[in-house]
Amino acid sequence: MKIGKALKLCRSARDLSLEVVAERAGISTSYLSRLENDKREPSLALIGKVAEALNIPVPVVVFLAAEPGELKGMDKQTEQRFADLALGLIRQQ
Repeated sequence: MKIGKALKLCRSARDLSLEVVAERAGISTSYLSRLENDKREPSLALIGKVAEALNIPVPVVVFLAAEPGELKGMDKQTEQRFADLALGLIRQQ
């Protein structure tokens, strides 16, 4: 699972800077950068804070963080459709 990649993807989709999201989440910009670059493993509580700062439900972040094979029973095409849909909705808000 690549939580950092998903957080960065969501932040970029929202067109928000590291500074803005870090401030909203109550963490330092450098720590958020380390999270996004998978140099730190966030707790579920911290994922929740960052997701809230992005105004994105935690399950969406977790879904986007899933790596191939982690979504049991979902074929690649369906997985991609869900990911595209989720990102489309994130960009609209």
